[in-house]
Amino acid sequence: MENIARLPLGALASNCYVIPAGENAIVIDPASSEEVLALLENEELTLGGIIITHGHYDHFAGAAALKERTGAPVYAPDLDAEMYKSAEKSWAWFMQGTDFRPITPDYLFSDGDKFSVCGTEFSVMTCSGHTAGSCLLFCEKWGVIFTGDVVFKNSIGRTDGFSGSARSMRESLAKIAAITGEWTLLCGHGDTTTLSEEKKNNPYFR
Repeated sequence: MENIARLPLGALASNCYVIPAGENAIVIDPASSEEVLALLENEELTLGGIIITHGHYDHFAGAAALKERTGAPVYAPDLDAEMYKSAEKSWAWFMQGTDFRPITPDYLFSDGDKFSVCGTEFSVMTCSGHTAGSCLLFCEKWGVIFTGDVVFKNSIGRTDGFSGSARSMRESLAKIAAITGEWTLLCGHGDTTTLSEEKKNNPYFR
């Protein structure tokens, strides 16, 4: 876990994660590209895949440039497909000063899917509410869950955007509360936390 780099990027300081995988790396939620490219060059890593947790632009604003520069494939939730091509639906206006660049994912994933990038396996749990396609990405190799904007330390994502739903969020939180085991939560904004800490301290789980 300590080798996973966290880069708060863009106007909203969205957390981008860079996961080492041998001579390669996997990038999750790149809000911009230059910082990611600089890290890859410094660590002498080749980008092997770009994963998006949901369809808000502050989580994929750098994906088009990264794919253009490296050729790395993009993986993203199928239920947010409309948002990857729409500045309005993806809330691109939050990223002031950043031109909107749509993406066409190479692979769309769904609830219950498992996929491997550079030998690292991810399992998908769709947790709608923030957006329809918002998900948790489980990575057993590192003992972590990438939560996107579903769960933050002591908070949760807002539900008033395109395809957001407060009712769906409540249902998703019930699913998350039922997850067993000890997991580190790598959130889309803010600090890292753990599943047990959030079950105990996060008011939205009560």
